[in-house]
Amino acid sequence: MIFNGWTDPLPYIIDSRSASGIESYEIRINEVLPSHNGILNKVNYMETLLTEKVVFPTTKTAIDLPLPENVTKPRLFCLFLEVKDVADNVRQCRRFMLFDNSTFIETWHDQPFIFTSASPATNYTWQTHHHDICLSWKERFINKFYFDNQLFNGIEPVPHGLVTGKYDQIDGLLPVSGTPNVHGIVQYKTSWSLNHGIFTSEIDVPDFLNQTICKRLPIQDGETYTFNVRAVDIVGNTLNESRTVFIDRSVPQIVDMWLQKDGYEQLFVHDRSDLSKMQMTFDAFDPHSGLLKIHWKFGIGDTSTVIISEYLAIGALKNVCIYIFTFYL
Repeated sequence: MIFNGWTDPLPYIIDSRSASGIESYEIRINEVLPSHNGILNKVNYMETLLTEKVVFPTTKTAIDLPLPENVTKPRLFCLFLEVKDVADNVRQCRRFMLFDNSTFIETWHDQPFIFTSASPATNYTWQTHHHDICLSWKERFINKFYFDNQLFNGIEPVPHGLVTGKYDQIDGLLPVSGTPNVHGIVQYKTSWSLNHGIFTSEIDVPDFLNQTICKRLPIQDGETYTFNVRAVDIVGNTLNESRTVFIDRSVPQIVDMWLQKDGYEQLFVHDRSDLSKMQMTFDAFDPHSGLLKIHWKFGIGDTSTVIISEYLAIGALKNVCIYIFTFYL
């Protein structure tokens, strides 16, 4: 622990040698007790875990944290520093330190990690427009200890206002105002690749508390984008997960639709006996996502009456599918 930079000035006296000078530093360590439901955490002043005094001009010391043997539970400590001059004037400040050598990040598998810009009908795997690619992983990553023990809600002020302003920890990773986090996660990083190629450099997810990101990318039909999201918790543990989205906004095509009889196409039906012996043929395809099913109807054109309406399943989606479908009328 280093605590240099302290002086004992007398601002209204030109000759600073009139100041009594710093005599000693005293360090006290107390534990910060976790709160719940967004309430400020409290420092346990009833039990001081360690006290150490250092005589000026020494401005650093090694401190052994007051941890029981085989400790596995993280703990948040408050370090008080009291600076005393020869005239017995004192000034206090405090800083916070987290001990954690056991927690890790995991995933809640029942929480979605999906491309919200993709079609729900395709289980969020096919994007049918060329707008932003948007990915959401709300509540997906978690450090369960910090979910159950909300150590980062912020810390109550020192009683009687003895430590204020810059003498309290107003910045850094553990400020007195609290550390923004998602169940212990303090940062998300993302990168992406096109058509299973090399991933881009990682960027920080802006406004990480929303656990979403949207990117405007040069999208073309038939392309594949894979996004990787890396969660980082407050002690530097990380966990990666990836998702892939396929791009296709083009509609399927139907061409070369004919009535066919005895090998002849482009026929026109004139009587019922001919109709009963004919076939209708057509080519259907989608060069990017493939065909999933064909819906056909048979009816009377003048009255728009539908006599038969059925679906024909093609099978699994394919990158390219050219399919010829024939049915008897």
